[in-house]
Amino acid sequence: MKLTSLAVITLLIALGSSGAAFAQGSAVLGFTSAGDFGLYCNYEEIQWGPGSENNFYFQGVDNLQDACYSEVNATVEGNKLSITPGDQSLVNGGPTYGYADNIYDADSLSYTGFQWYVITQTIPSTRLKHYGWVGYAGFSGLEFLGNYGYLSASIPGNNKSGKPVLGSTNASSAIGAIKAGSAIKTINK
Repeated sequence: MKLTSLAVITLLIALGSSGAAFAQGSAVLGFTSAGDFGLYCNYEEIQWGPGSENNFYFQGVDNLQDACYSEVNATVEGNKLSITPGDQSLVNGGPTYGYADNIYDADSLSYTGFQWYVITQTIPSTRLKHYGWVGYAGFSGLEFLGNYGYLSASIPGNNKSGKPVLGSTNASSAIGAIKAGSAIKTINK
């Protein structure tokens, strides 16, 4: 076998096996407060399922650069969760993932010792009191409820109305609605 043929075969094998490294699902979701008062400046760009049939693995970015004007984004990594109403979690139903987020270190550009753990769903929130995310802050082995709220298909910078576009099925349709000037919040209070 020629060296060129061997190189081509090796490349094809590498490309074929690297498919498992890519996500089976992905989303871009904005965070809103529990009072649904608007979008926070950060948002999650997430992928799930690489290398597993039941979409167990989870990874992504907590985007701090685009609208929070931070120098770097935070990295998120986690796993699929099974939460039932009996668990009394602010986020329940599915699909749900829990992830570690180095937002404190990314924001300060140094090691802080603070931890941020998030439970999130993978679709925008569509119902009142059905929260899409909850974050827990920790330090020195202590952990407490940090914040929670809804998930939006709208992200900061693309939301000209200033209101979340809750109920949209994906970020592309939400951004299209915002650009067209027809962005409407679908949760009635």
